[in-house]
Amino acid sequence: MKMVRPEFIDFLNYNICKAYSELYGKEAAEAFFHRVGEIGFQELRKMVEFPSSEPYDVLRTIAEFLERMGYMSKIKLTKVEENEVIIEMFGVSVTRSSIRLLKEGASPSHIMTNLMFAALKELSGIHADIYDLTLEQPSPETGYGREKWVLKRL
Repeated sequence: MKMVRPEFIDFLNYNICKAYSELYGKEAAEAFFHRVGEIGFQELRKMVEFPSSEPYDVLRTIAEFLERMGYMSKIKLTKVEENEVIIEMFGVSVTRSSIRLLKEGASPSHIMTNLMFAALKELSGIHADIYDLTLEQPSPETGYGREKWVLKRL
């Protein structure tokens, strides 16, 4: 069996996100992808053990899953304070399409973000505010993102 290449995931991401954004608008697309994350988290719970409801551990569990699946090559989490985490993403398969979608005023899928949002809400009673620090495509093979997540009780 052949493995799916990251470029194909990026290709699909652009087409699906662009089409949904065009048909229903950016806000509806954001709500749709948020729901995709909620459904995805329910499915993920059937595949992955969440040994802790501590927010940092929840984020780490999802990061490890996404690395194993090849969605990203590496996700580095740095706990800055009890309620603040810096997330660095290396080798992001959908960076090119996400940058393009943002420039075009469409909504990217943000599958990692929406999975993490759903997990934090359900397992930890937490909401995260995200502050984008960096999103770049330094080479065709390398996508990089860096975000600051501020965690708040619901």
